[in-house]
Amino acid sequence: MSLYNLIAAGHNGQCFALLARRFMISEPQAARAVQFLIPALLPSFESWLSAPGGVAAYLQLLSRGNYQQALASPTIFSNHFERDRGVHLIETFRAAREIDGADFARAVEGSGVSYRVLSQMAPFVALLMIGALRIKTEAPLRQILGRRLGGRLRPSTDIFGDLAEIVALDAKGPSYGPLSSLLSGLLTRASERVAGDPHPA
Repeated sequence: MSLYNLIAAGHNGQCFALLARRFMISEPQAARAVQFLIPALLPSFESWLSAPGGVAAYLQLLSRGNYQQALASPTIFSNHFERDRGVHLIETFRAAREIDGADFARAVEGSGVSYRVLSQMAPFVALLMIGALRIKTEAPLRQILGRRLGGRLRPSTDIFGDLAEIVALDAKGPSYGPLSSLLSGLLTRASERVAGDPHPA
């Protein structure tokens, strides 16, 4: 399932309605805004992920962030703390690669939502995107962790923290980064474009 569809299913299928209410736009506009904002944000996210230490940092983020609640908590869109977390995510992505202004302009044109409102929505969309990625990748990451431990140790309930520690140890060893490369590929594939269409019409 694409990130867009996972987000659409959030909040018992009411995610776009709640987002629309928060920003006083129509529900179809909210859905289109998310559809265009995801591919605008993903290149910066993927650049962060592929930077040295990016996979470990991302896994640590998932370990302590409880980001799946972004798709369940009814207060996310009115919570200043959650908004600030989304702003921090975008700043983290942008440190690796600036968000393409042309992508943002396409989001404005395609959604019919103003630049100002889209800018205010982007932190919440970043939260929703990471929440969807967490849900989408938990099962395959659990399988990777199980194979890595080889039945010798039982993984804890925090698979993301466990994997972050292994990736960090790998980076210090003689075979630098094999698990990191594997996870980077998996996470990049998991973040593939919206609803199977890299250029939403």
